Amino acid sequence: MSQPFNQSFTFKLDKPHLQECFEQSASPVQIKDYFKACVFAVATITLFFIEAEHYYLPFFLFCLFVVELLSIKYRQTWWVWRQLMGKSANGTVEVSIHDEGVSTKSKHVDSDFVWSDVNAIEETDKGILIKHKNGTNYLSKSHMEQDSVEYIIQQSLASQIKGNKKS
Repeated sequence: MSQPFNQSFTFKLDKPHLQECFEQSASPVQIKDYFKACVFAVATITLFFIEAEHYYLPFFLFCLFVVELLSIKYRQTWWVWRQLMGKSANGTVEVSIHDEGVSTKSKHVDSDFVWSDVNAIEETDKGILIKHKNGTNYLSKSHMEQDSVEYIIQQSLASQIKGNKKS
């Protein structure tokens, strides 16, 4: 019988870490991301032609159109800024990887998930995305030992084999 696996590491939720999280986990901008902006643009143009006296609503919709376009263009900056404004910003997080799953503990949030809840594990250039039934977690390789990375990938392969046996 092999030794039980248990490794822990800590990191700080600072700006470079949050930028890395976004870069490694965000999906690329797609055409559907512009849908709200298009709706605001069409509504603005329509109301400019219909409204004869008061142009408050069309100007308001035009501002929403511009804000929506800016939120798409600067979505990483906006996301990182929102995270840095939160109460967990610059806090320390302790991550423990063990035989049962992964546990994260910080001043404000304690969460864990078991390996059986994991749907997919995706290795990126700088880390690992773990998709489970409660969401997605990103673990940066810069904070982990190589043993931990290999163990997580091994868990991914083990869950794929179990999934194929059920089919």
